[in-house]
Amino acid sequence: MAGERKFTRESTNRILIKEFLIKQIEGAGFGGMNIQRTPMGTRINITVERPGMVIGKGGSKIKEITRQIKDKFNVDNPQIEIQEAGRQAPLNAQIMAEKLAEALERGWHFRRAGHSTVRRIMSAGAKGCQIVIAGKLTGSRHRTEKFTEGHIKYCGEIAKEVMDRGFAVSKLKAGVLGVKVGIMKPDAKLPEEVALILPKVEEAKDETVEMKKSEIKKEKTKTGIKKLTDIPGIGPSIVKKFKKAGITSLEELDEMDAKELSSIDGIGSKTAENIIKELGKLLEEVA
Repeated sequence: MAGERKFTRESTNRILIKEFLIKQIEGAGFGGMNIQRTPMGTRINITVERPGMVIGKGGSKIKEITRQIKDKFNVDNPQIEIQEAGRQAPLNAQIMAEKLAEALERGWHFRRAGHSTVRRIMSAGAKGCQIVIAGKLTGSRHRTEKFTEGHIKYCGEIAKEVMDRGFAVSKLKAGVLGVKVGIMKPDAKLPEEVALILPKVEEAKDETVEMKKSEIKKEKTKTGIKKLTDIPGIGPSIVKKFKKAGITSLEELDEMDAKELSSIDGIGSKTAENIIKELGKLLEEVA
């Protein structure tokens, strides 16, 4: 029970410190805080849009805030660090909620302020955002207006991971308006988003991928022509002469030219040219 009481007390302190800081640095664009325990004490990181308003002249305001946190909340040696939101301010839900609340207090119409805030958030790269303004907007009765654009997650563990939420209050003559802002971060990864990583195919060299012309011709000869006698102009007598010269297959015949054929006994130059010509025609038909 002692451990549970300790965690409960620390969680309550965090909430109270956050509410205290929001009041103390009102107008500076409070964007959230983070508390960490260190061997030297307690480090409090505060994200703001305008750091100068928090630090004060000569650091007087930040010193006063540090002293009050130590006395009111019994924090051991608090060390406050200020971090400027910079260009990430439009993607900070708390900062945008406070800006929207300030705009409403200055007299902006709620629809104009809501749509303007949505456009600014989406133009900064957010995947989605939703703004909820509740209170006495136009009449004496309470009503709620929502401004939504892009992708929004409402509940579940994924909503805690990808959604940044902020809340602010706008005090008007008619009453108090509550402003809620939810922003889906630009780098949010949703469960349904699946990236396929294709294996890299190494490009083989031309010598291994493409067959040589002679090999292609051999394949064509094997598939299209089965015998030497299938070639017009080659009869049994010429086949016998080829065998004497050591030519027994179509592949060997395809590698020879007309001069080599005419050098065989009994085959003239015209017969050799005719055989080469007919063989070429058959190969073209097979291709």
